[in-house]
Amino acid sequence: MVHNRILSIPNILTLARIVITPFIVFAIMEGEAAFALILMGIAGITDMLDGAIARYLDQRSIVGAFMDPLADKLMLLSTIVTLFFIDEIPLFLFLAVVFRDLVIMVGAIAYEVVTGKLEMLPTMSSKITTVLQITLVLTVLSDMAWGLPAELFYQTVIWTTFAFTCISGVQYMVVWMRKAVTDEDTN
Repeated sequence: MVHNRILSIPNILTLARIVITPFIVFAIMEGEAAFALILMGIAGITDMLDGAIARYLDQRSIVGAFMDPLADKLMLLSTIVTLFFIDEIPLFLFLAVVFRDLVIMVGAIAYEVVTGKLEMLPTMSSKITTVLQITLVLTVLSDMAWGLPAELFYQTVIWTTFAFTCISGVQYMVVWMRKAVTDEDTN
């Protein structure tokens, strides 16, 4: 059952992830990559817990359904933008990530305005992209903190993340266009 309760344990954990994000960005900007990794670990734990608690204690909410992916996106985008601005992520990858998120956001807003019935279901390529972007941030921070991992792994993460980010962005454009055509045909 989905509740309309705003203050629940899962929503508080999600809010904590949002609150942690500026501290992660600050740690990165200050060159404290190991501390940023610790904060990312805490954020990851809150992400796992909020979903598990929502399911097992039946505390799913409409607010949580929107806030959880927003918190994830805020943390990922903030860290990737920050890593780009301190020259740890290449321009092409930064542009792909930002463009993909703009495509998703603009498509969702346009679809909601036109149809009034937005349903966001992540695609498999989107889920893979999210995992790769998290891996990218953790890899870059590990490199900054300890000089790990090896260059081959580092480059593989960058290029794989770039490829899936592009694939996912194109897939979202196709999905939005199909939805628009399908909804137009049913009206």
